[in-house]
Amino acid sequence: SSGINAEWPLRPGGTEYFKAGKFDLALKKYKVITEYLEPEAEDFDDMPDSDDEDKDGEAEKSEEKDPEHERKSQLLQVASYSNQALCLLKLQDGINAFKACESALKLDPKNIKALFRRGQSAEMSQEWEDAIGHFKAVLEEDPKNTAAASKIKFCRNKVMSFKQAQKKKYANMFERTNFKEPEPIKDENKVKPDFSDDEEGEAIGSDEEKPQEMEV
Repeated sequence: SSGINAEWPLRPGGTEYFKAGKFDLALKKYKVITEYLEPEAEDFDDMPDSDDEDKDGEAEKSEEKDPEHERKSQLLQVASYSNQALCLLKLQDGINAFKACESALKLDPKNIKALFRRGQSAEMSQEWEDAIGHFKAVLEEDPKNTAAASKIKFCRNKVMSFKQAQKKKYANMFERTNFKEPEPIKDENKVKPDFSDDEEGEAIGSDEEKPQEMEV
């Protein structure tokens, strides 16, 4: 079973790497934290069944978890996932940054940093409408968050620009496909077909210019 103590060596390492701009190394450090803490809930899942009452009693005692330990563990996991998202954003990986935020929010649905970085992840993937929704979620928890309000305005402008560009694009496509057939070149010396009922007209008009006969 893993534990948390004052000599925890991983978090400072991640922070130091991040401050040095070594985001890939910082990401690895933060991942180690979540990987280290996640198995706690599964410590006894794979234990073989035993009829030994003493062993069963020991397992029951071990399964009793200290609430304070659980709280600290969860806080550390949330922070680590959120920091993973930050590193991934720096590495221009919006998709995995979004996943890291989702992992943090499963543990703490109201975590402001995770909510905000989830919006940034959607923004990086140019999912403007989704990003607006995520930044609105930030404002629901923190109405005075000016950064989220600014991001909403930015994303709305992007949505408007995108719609205008799409409208112009399809308008141009329509103009190119909806062309008129060129008018025939006028030739004063050419005799125009005559579709009158007289014999001469029948001789002049070609078969392709006549309507197809329909059987009744």
